[in-house]
Amino acid sequence: MTEQHRRPVASYKTYREAARAVDHLSDHGFPVERAAIIGQGLRLVEQVIGRMDYGRAALH
Repeated sequence: MTEQHRRPVASYKTYREAARAVDHLSDHGFPVERAAIIGQGLRLVEQVIGRMDYGRAALH
């Protein structure tokens, strides 16, 4: 398996702002499956696997 190099493209003060940015990218056709939201202090790394819609939310 090859290691992928990642780089930050934006910084937000809150998780809500970061999630809104990912939603915006998804709305405009960006492949968010390759995006990640990384919390400050490395407390949280969230790998985005796609957009959460009502159907997916109901399944979870």
